[in-house]
Parts: sequence; structure tokens; C-alpha cells
Amino acid sequence: MGTLSKDPVQKRPRQSERRLNLRILPFLVAGLGFLYILTGYRGWLIFTIGTGGAWLLAFLWVHSLQRNLEIERKINLAWATVGESVPEEIRLSNRGWLPALWVEITDVSDTMDTPMRLVSDVAGHTHRTRHLNHLFKRRGVYTLGPTRLRCSDPFGIYTLTKLDQHASTILIMPPLLPSSQIKIPSGGIAGDERLRRGFMGRNINDIGLRNYIAGDSLKYIHWRASAHFDELIVRQLETAASRDWLIFVDLDEAVQAGAGDNSTLELCIVLAASLTMRGLRENRKVGLVMAGPGYVKLEPSTDPTQSWRILRLLANAQPGSHSLSELMQQGQSIRTATVIQITPSSDPAWVGNAQRQQKWGSLTALLVDPTDFGSPVGQERVLAALKRGNVPYRQLPGKLLADAYATGQQNKRRQILAGEKAKLYSQHGRPAWQSVD
Repeated sequence: MGTLSKDPVQKRPRQSERRLNLRILPFLVAGLGFLYILTGYRGWLIFTIGTGGAWLLAFLWVHSLQRNLEIERKINLAWATVGESVPEEIRLSNRGWLPALWVEITDVSDTMDTPMRLVSDVAGHTHRTRHLNHLFKRRGVYTLGPTRLRCSDPFGIYTLTKLDQHASTILIMPPLLPSSQIKIPSGGIAGDERLRRGFMGRNINDIGLRNYIAGDSLKYIHWRASAHFDELIVRQLETAASRDWLIFVDLDEAVQAGAGDNSTLELCIVLAASLTMRGLRENRKVGLVMAGPGYVKLEPSTDPTQSWRILRLLANAQPGSHSLSELMQQGQSIRTATVIQITPSSDPAWVGNAQRQQKWGSLTALLVDPTDFGSPVGQERVLAALKRGNVPYRQLPGKLLADAYATGQQNKRRQILAGEKAKLYSQHGRPAWQSVD
């Protein structure tokens, strides 16, 4: 697992601002001194020295904090899934001898729903440490930082603001479904002799039967099954290449139903992420094709970084304007992998492309039911077209999305219960940190 912790030795860009709260103070000191010169009254001299001394002390105090007050934020995870806890360590240090009586720490990230805001004190030549658990409810890329420190001198004459520009990025993956909840038939190439000629050196297994499609070789007709069903049935064969998966994810905004976390878009992404991890665990080559605001295609691979690349793309996936038919045009005649289409579409226009893919290789359609997310239009026409074209498919209910997020919620509850004692740290019998709502 990667680390995104800060290097204490590395010089980090920081900005600081020292603001005088009592703008009248310079005029007050000057006026008191002028009165002493005019009248010679010793009381004006005492007022002048006292006010000026407090001003000087406040300036030196804030100057010391400006030079010596530091913050370090460390996280030891590069990525996590929705519902998992991301631990962070915050270390507030004061290298000077003057204490900071209060320090307000604020995360100014623009990606967090509820940015961190804490208040603490720190004595001279000491440090305070706090451990936080961040719980993310949605997939995406989040940034922890920059961090703003705000403090003051004991008299409140100056306010010091320091901005630590360092930011750590963490990737929150979509939740995953157990493999048992998604049934995918083994990928295969129908008995077409022209397609098999290039794979004569590969291991080939008979994995099942399916209906005859025009263009299939008569060599692979299963005559006993054909006589039983009174129609032509062919043996479906699997090669080492056909075991690989190329996942097509339909992100077309026009066919999505629901909103936010409860939508067909989220379920499509959860299914794609779950299949990616399952395929790689089964030593398959897995690739991804999708089109949100931009077109993305990753060729099937078993590279150790393939899961990271695919899950990062899925975590950032947004709806687009490209239909599944347009997406399939980019991947026609795929012979070396099983195509898995994930779509909530109720328009059967893409089924023709799926039938053509069936003649060249293997394809399975995973249909996300839009009626489970409030759509008045079901997928009856799509189902009828798939049956007519002998295209294998699975129709998946919307409750799978709730199942995926339920796993994340269980993790979240466990982390909350485990972290109750870490919410408030004490030192010498008094609170060291306080959360600011």
C-alpha cells in the first residue's frame, strides 16, 4: 500500500499573514507620547510605555509563532473503498519557547463535504498529536489539504494566519459486490473454423451449448441436443484468450435512472469494479471501455497496476452523451476477449452490434433494471431483441446496489465504534483538542 505522508525534512511552500486587529493602537501610542511631551505628566508616560510595551510583546509573540508553529498531516493509504476508514495523523508542533494559547486548524479542501476544523493549544518546545478517521460515503478523488492555522497573542492585538499548501490525495473506490452475486458464463468462441485457426496451439475446452448462429461451422453442431430441442445447437468452446474480459460500461446520461448514490449509473460502476477485481483474481486479462465526458479504452491486461488503472477510472466516472451503440462501434470484431456489456438502456438499438460481436467472439449483456430506480420504462423490448438474437444476458435487480453499500455501512459502523475513544485526546487532565462545529 502506498504512502502519502509528509516528509518532515522536505521544505513545503507556506504562506503566512500577520494582521493587526487594533488599527488604532499606533495612533494611541503616538498620542499618549505626544501628550507626555506637551504636559510632562508622568501618568501619560506610564500609559505610553505600558501600551507600547504590550504592542511590542504582542508583535514578538506572534513573530515567534509565525516562525516556529508547524503542522504535519500524514495518511498511510493511497486508496480505500466507500465505507472504509482512512486514518490520518495530525501533528501540531511549536519549536519556539512562547506558547500558542489557542490554534484553530481548518482544512480548506474543496473536495470534502465537511472539512476538518479543530482547536488546540500547544506549549513551547512541545507538540500535540491527534488521530482522525475519515469516512467517505461516495466514490471519487478527495484531497486532504491545504491546511490553515489561525492563532493570536495573549492580548488579541495580532492574528496570525498560516497556510500550509501541502495536500494529500486519496482515491475512494466504489463498493464491491461478492462474486457469488454476479453470475457470468465462461467466455467462449463459437465453433467457427476461421476463428479457431489462429488458436490451434491453445488449450480449448467444451464449456457448454448454445443456439446456432448463421456462420457457425457445422463441425461443432451437437446433433443429439439438436434432435432433443428440435433446433440446431452448437458446442461453445473456450480458449485461453476468450477467458479474458473486456468490460463495456454504458454511461449515457439519456438512459440513466435515479439520482446520486441511488441510480443506475452507480450500479453500473459498482458492477464494473466488482467484475474487474473478480476477473483479476481469476487470473484473467481484464480491460475497460466507457465514454463519459471522454472516451476511455484499456486493453485487457494482467499487469499488476491494471486494477489500479481501472478502479481509478471508475471512481472518477461521470455520465456522458455517447450511446452504447456508439461505444460498441469503437470495439467491433473483438476476437480475443469476452465482451461484457453493462447497461440500463431500454432502447434495443445496440442489440444489433451485440449480435455482430457474437459472430466474431463472445458477449454477455448485464442489464441493470431501470424500473428499480424509478423509471417508468422497462427493458422488455431489449429482452425480446436479445432473445431473438440468441445473445446471452443477465438481468440484475437494483437491490444489488443497496447490498454493495450495506457492506460499506457495516465497515463504517465498526470503525465508528472502534474510534469513539479516539475523538478526544487529553493531556495532564485537560482536553488537548476540541472539534469545532
